[in-house]
Amino acid sequence: MPREPLSVVVTRRLPEQVEARLSELFQVTLRQDDAPMSREELVAAAKSADVLVPTITDAIDSTLLAQAGERLKLIAN
Repeated sequence: MPREPLSVVVTRRLPEQVEARLSELFQVTLRQDDAPMSREELVAAAKSADVLVPTITDAIDSTLLAQAGERLKLIAN
């Protein structure tokens, strides 16, 4: 039985080719604007994703990790 694709949340816009490739490989949620996520949006993203793809402007700290829950497996940028 095929595995369900990983859920990936990207917190800011990435180059178009990168976003296209992520969309081919994963169930991806892309940010539509290039503004930073609010803390609440970042927590919600971490809770809903298997993989979180933040940028350097996103505050990834122990509080966020504690709020993320069991689903989040990887943070990669």
